[in-house]
Amino acid sequence: MSNPGYDGIGGEELTISCFGWSADPVKKFIKACRDYSETQTQFFVIIYSRDRYGLAWQPKARKPIRLLETVHFDNQLKQDLLADIRNYLDPKTQRRYQTRSMPYRRGYLFYGPPGTGKSSLSLAIAGEFGLDLYEVKIPSVATDADLEQMFQDIPPRCVVLLEDIDAVWTDRSIASKPAQEGQPMQNCTLSGLLNVLDGVGSQEGRIVIMTTNRPEALDSALTRPGRIDMKVYLGNINRQSSREMFLRMFSPDLGFKTLVDMDELQELATDFARQIPDDKITPSALQGFFQHHLESPYDAASLIGGWVSEELAKRSDKEFEVITNHENGA
Repeated sequence: MSNPGYDGIGGEELTISCFGWSADPVKKFIKACRDYSETQTQFFVIIYSRDRYGLAWQPKARKPIRLLETVHFDNQLKQDLLADIRNYLDPKTQRRYQTRSMPYRRGYLFYGPPGTGKSSLSLAIAGEFGLDLYEVKIPSVATDADLEQMFQDIPPRCVVLLEDIDAVWTDRSIASKPAQEGQPMQNCTLSGLLNVLDGVGSQEGRIVIMTTNRPEALDSALTRPGRIDMKVYLGNINRQSSREMFLRMFSPDLGFKTLVDMDELQELATDFARQIPDDKITPSALQGFFQHHLESPYDAASLIGGWVSEELAKRSDKEFEVITNHENGA
């Protein structure tokens, strides 16, 4: 219990025994363990995934709660999203739904380019509302029966994260073709997915979040209201968000030792953001830049321009390579 590095994940078993006729010492010890666990988990989100045999949900990781301020996208959209989830989780809302015979469920679609924070936002939402997160990677679900079993074992009040939801179409097309030797058949279908979301036997009370890089690939049957109630676009970072990220990285509240006063830090942040083109750099890429310059806000502000030029040049090279390969019939 005193080891701060142990995350409580791993299924370790302990046998507790004591001498004497009374079990009180053991009960007190177990209560102390439970109290300690509850104290610790309020600062963490437990992420569950299926075990390697696909038979049962197991705790995969215990991650520190991620503040929503660290996920950068349109602020008004963020506030609307939080208000919608907060209203959904209100016990009064559940009673209103039930008295009107309405299914008590809520679905969200997070879409946008890779590296824009879709999974991070899901984790932050789970932490904000004190919920566990159940992770379902659609490409790894073999059959509709497997998907149904997974959903039956998920508790009612939690976040269910369906990652790469567009992969269900790819898997369905593959299922109609003979599998090559050594490759498992993937049979998770659209109808199977719709059935676990709102079929006769579907559970209620969960927050279902779906993510995709290709929203245009989704079937309209999935994206209709009642299955997806709110769509949230997470795009590349803009100047305002990059400025906020700079201030967060070098905030005095983090115990950062610097001679830079707040006024100068604000000026550095403005200069930094001025060099970031709107909608060209992903938040994850910019965070990667900061990881190399956490010691000095001056270095971050002076070096960002060169880094941006290199990133855009890399992208141009890749686009040129794709065009060349296409023209050559590769």
